[in-house]
Amino acid sequence: MDHEETSVEKEGVSGGGLIDLVFSWSMEDVLNRNLYKNQVTKIPDTFSTVTSYMKTFIPLLVEETHADLLSSMETLPQAPTCEILVVKPKGHKNAKDLFYFITIRGSGEAENYEPQPGDLIALTDIRPKCSDHLNSPRDSYLVAYVIQGGDNRVFIRSSKPIKKANTNIIKNVLQVQPNSSQGGNSCSICFSKEKCSPALSIKWPSMCSDLNDSQEAAVWNCISLSKCTHQNTIKLIWGPPGTGKTKTVAMSLFALLKLKCRTLTCAPTNVAVLEVTARLLGLINQSLDYGKYGLGDIVLFGNGERMKIDNYDDLVEVFLDHRIEILAECFNPGTGWKHWLESMIDL
Repeated sequence: MDHEETSVEKEGVSGGGLIDLVFSWSMEDVLNRNLYKNQVTKIPDTFSTVTSYMKTFIPLLVEETHADLLSSMETLPQAPTCEILVVKPKGHKNAKDLFYFITIRGSGEAENYEPQPGDLIALTDIRPKCSDHLNSPRDSYLVAYVIQGGDNRVFIRSSKPIKKANTNIIKNVLQVQPNSSQGGNSCSICFSKEKCSPALSIKWPSMCSDLNDSQEAAVWNCISLSKCTHQNTIKLIWGPPGTGKTKTVAMSLFALLKLKCRTLTCAPTNVAVLEVTARLLGLINQSLDYGKYGLGDIVLFGNGERMKIDNYDDLVEVFLDHRIEILAECFNPGTGWKHWLESMIDL
């Protein structure tokens, strides 16, 4: 296998000039139909040297490559996809030669996509439906060139380094092992009540009075691992109906809020989202010193009609659409804060 990987790597170096150029294109460049306008010259009938012959066709090759890529972006919703299971780096000798072996999930079906040599692929954490899903402020995707493929294993050259932390999370989500150090066990360095926030430690006895031992342990686990930098751990709060899973999640969110840890919470149904939010607000309202002041750090968003948010008076305060309406009134040039301040100044 070592001999095979070495020969593959040598093969991947060829054609690097065009690949480097493609890797340098931003999403704006790819979508720009006029990027290479007026750069393709008329091909002469005769050539003085071999070099001039070769150089004449370079702009044509670049323009054709750009046009093919633009066409692919326009049909992005129909683009074939496959799921990546494992990413393994292969001897990065310099900043440009970022070679990786990736293992993909194979279904055995004829229509299942498997990257082929010469393919230009995008590595993403979502399935994009349009180019806007890729053209975001952060690095939401990586471009890679397929050098060799087969048997659900692909050798690629990536445009940017594939961050190890992200690949570890992917492996843990897809292949969590309950008894492994990465999957089920907590970090022995971070899993400690003494390492928690002093302010939270003082309030903890009253906060956990309604939790049983397993629920309390789950919350402490969540708090400790939120600060862990030693491993990427995936935890599952499980149990039959009525065992307090929602209460445990709400308490974990409340503790993370006290630690000023930004947290995004999702649920499979609107009812579950509203239930978790209601539990969390119940805990927060008990700790507020000045009425509802302090709810600005909590935001509930979703489809208001499907959620029937108007039936939940206690949740309207944190619903994003409601806040937008209130702020729109406050910043209205004719009736908002600025208008009334100017009126008071003119008195």
